[in-house]
Amino acid sequence: MSVVPPKHAIPSLTLTPMDEASAARIQSWRYDGTMARYTFSDDPFERQWLCHPDHRYYQIRDVLQQLIGFAVIGSHAQPVGAPFHEDADDIMAGIRPDLVNTRRGYAVCASVTAYARRTTRRRTLRVTVPHDHQSGLAVWQRAGFFPEYTFLAADNTPFVVLLAQLEAPTTP
Repeated sequence: MSVVPPKHAIPSLTLTPMDEASAARIQSWRYDGTMARYTFSDDPFERQWLCHPDHRYYQIRDVLQQLIGFAVIGSHAQPVGAPFHEDADDIMAGIRPDLVNTRRGYAVCASVTAYARRTTRRRTLRVTVPHDHQSGLAVWQRAGFFPEYTFLAADNTPFVVLLAQLEAPTTP
């Protein structure tokens, strides 16, 4: 099944390469409970990592230019110990902690998917979501991804791998 644009309007979000200020802000975000795994450290080396262009981290901003999330496209979106081959482009997205459970996740996932669709060379996108993150699984499925298989990561966390086939580019 392929990823197709949604039939209803989603808020306009912009992805741009990560910069130092946005990386520092994201490092200050703190998640609770099962979402705590998404908290970054405040290590300055990690900030440099997030800003390195080869790592393909992006800041996500809304129409008011408020930082609402982040995304990563490529192998750095994979959890440690993931049994992946180079047949798909991996994507991951995170939303600001105070926006979790505010029904904005779909707009973030759809925007990241649309950006990846415009910039990737591969025809398959892959997201990897912890099995216990049911709202994340639901949002990515709503964005056009389908569960393919599960695996245990290096830390014994069960993950679900979801794939989306991109439509072939149209030629004018």
